[in-house]
Amino acid sequence: MTVPTGPAFDAPASVFDGDTRVQIPIAEAADRMDISLWQAYQLAKSGRLPTSRIGHRLYVPAAVMRRIEREGLSMGGETA
Repeated sequence: MTVPTGPAFDAPASVFDGDTRVQIPIAEAADRMDISLWQAYQLAKSGRLPTSRIGHRLYVPAAVMRRIEREGLSMGGETA
């Protein structure tokens, strides 16, 4: 059985395709999400951006970045 391939059948391309890292430094994650580093730290502190601490550095799991890339970052909204 042949599996169809080609542009219509490929998964959406990711900026992380070919990247073998499991964790992305929070500064790079903020840049890729087009938010400030301060805002990324605030999202991490509130728990809305999952992170891991390795030593003194903060990282965002690559799987989370791929999901954000596909679905966007839900900032939560207030209704007026």
